[in-house]
Amino acid sequence: MSIPQTDFISIIKRAYPSAIEEDIKIFDDGWDYVVCVVNEIQAFRFPRRDDYSKTLPREVAFLDMFSDLSPVQVPKLTLHKTPNGKPYVTYSFIPGVPFKRALAQSYSPQELHNIAQQIGNFLSVLHSFPTTAAKTMGFEELDSIKSWSDRLNKIEKIVYPHIPLSEQTWVTELFTDFIEMITQNSISNKLTHADIMPEHIIVDPTTHKLSGIIDFGDMEIADSAYDFTFLRKYGQNFLDIAYDSYKLDRDETFEKRRQFYEDRLVVTNLEHSIGLQDKQKIELHKNQLTDYIIHR
Repeated sequence: MSIPQTDFISIIKRAYPSAIEEDIKIFDDGWDYVVCVVNEIQAFRFPRRDDYSKTLPREVAFLDMFSDLSPVQVPKLTLHKTPNGKPYVTYSFIPGVPFKRALAQSYSPQELHNIAQQIGNFLSVLHSFPTTAAKTMGFEELDSIKSWSDRLNKIEKIVYPHIPLSEQTWVTELFTDFIEMITQNSISNKLTHADIMPEHIIVDPTTHKLSGIIDFGDMEIADSAYDFTFLRKYGQNFLDIAYDSYKLDRDETFEKRRQFYEDRLVVTNLEHSIGLQDKQKIELHKNQLTDYIIHR
């Protein structure tokens, strides 16, 4: 971990001397960052690993520019360093809660329509950001064929010892069919958020409106279909509305690629859990993989 968790409170209290621990909420369920929120006013985001520490300056620079362009509220970050030189960021807290699927089920069709439309508009603007400018800021372009081929090799080593042969075969076919498709049909890469998941889609639980999109730490120049990965989990109609609101062209394999990115979630979640050696999550994600394959 880049910054020990024991240091979080002391860092926050230097900025807010009068704050007591009850004023500070710690969200440590993310793979990449720990977020601490003080009185729902100020957020502190601490990277879990050194590789995420290195990407913070470019994220700060991008959001400083993009915040005025975005049709959806996004955080505007300020970069700081701890006394021993470890970077972290702060930003004004965007009030709301993560857009979990269980929460979405309580929203009306019109409320879901509005959120899907806003996400589609947001992704239109983000994916229109010039890739040349993004590269100048330090964002890297993904080689999808190499990246997903390497990922399959890693999964074979890490995940396959934990799952039966039938599931190994399903995973292999899922990845090899996808790799063959993108080999035969080239992808026009865009600047992507690369982590549009429920925890980063913030909604107002009272008004049922979209409050903002957060956590741009995984941004890269890659397949724009990746940013639609999770949206069908809110229902096919939600995805269709987001697509209808998306102003950029979608090629003939766009939805097939998005579907692969959704399907592989159950595999990569298990991969992460095994890497963390979290026995409880390993069993959870093994069961989710089995159930997903049965009902796919």
